[in-house]
Amino acid sequence: MKNINLAIILALSFSLTIFTACQKDEEPPKPDPQEEVKQSDKAGDAEMDEAIEDVNDMINNNYGGGWNMKMSAYNLPCGVVSVDSSTTSNGFKVYKINYGNATPCGYKYKSGQVSYVLENGPGFNNAGAIFIVTFTNYKVEVQANGSIITLNGTIKVTNLDGGYIWQAVTNAQTIRHKIRGALDITFANGQVRQHKYYQVRTWSNASSGWAGLTLTIAADTTINSVNVSEIGRTLEGDYYYETQVTNNFVWGNCGTTWAGPYLLKSGLARLNVTIPFVSPAYIDVEAGYKWNYTTTATPTLVNDCQSNAYKITTVIITSNTTTYQLY
Repeated sequence: MKNINLAIILALSFSLTIFTACQKDEEPPKPDPQEEVKQSDKAGDAEMDEAIEDVNDMINNNYGGGWNMKMSAYNLPCGVVSVDSSTTSNGFKVYKINYGNATPCGYKYKSGQVSYVLENGPGFNNAGAIFIVTFTNYKVEVQANGSIITLNGTIKVTNLDGGYIWQAVTNAQTIRHKIRGALDITFANGQVRQHKYYQVRTWSNASSGWAGLTLTIAADTTINSVNVSEIGRTLEGDYYYETQVTNNFVWGNCGTTWAGPYLLKSGLARLNVTIPFVSPAYIDVEAGYKWNYTTTATPTLVNDCQSNAYKITTVIITSNTTTYQLY
């Protein structure tokens, strides 16, 4: 019975969505309205990722930053109903992104506020510049199945080398952002879990033009001699866990313009769960597999723009199982 319960805990604790946030512009499959709500710890992380990308989009498109050379006009991210920059903090403008849930973003409805402000300057593009992203009752709801995630807390982003993201292409720069912070994540059942983040996100250009733009997410702290990108407590069972990144997760532009699409090509992570008297207990997740799900053929590791699936290996004491999941 303990092994069965642990399998459920691990399955719910690792839903991979943190690694697919960069594909948010693609229309995802609609959830089954009859499906019971089964949330995972990583659901909140995915929504944090999307919100951080909204902030990056705005900074790189003249909301507190420089004009983005990718386009002459800029549409606000989906779900944003207003941006308020009327207040300041320590002499820097506070940009408050207000979301309204009247219009769906795919199958999601967003509300609440995400704000960002420079902590030091003079600009977001300066080496060493730090900006603070604050989540205030930022809620993401899937009305079809009742899934609700609410985020509160702060993330500190440090521009390590300077530059705007688009300059990875126009100026052949490497842009690195260090991510630190903690969020209190409220799940649909009212349970609250805190997650802490330790990441470096790197934008670079492997060739000329937008087609070479890549994003790499790496762990940025060491615990017990392993690279860790996140720590927290599981929703089911309230157990301590660590997300260890063995191979960095890499997205590539599989199109010819800024618009992409950006697809996850490679990466390997392990979620270790600490449960008394149960060892080992972990899930390995490897990106970069090509799965033709219309056939019975085993997915193959390709690590290119054909990649569309993860290989998931679950280890519980002596039990070892392998499955595949589409991005």
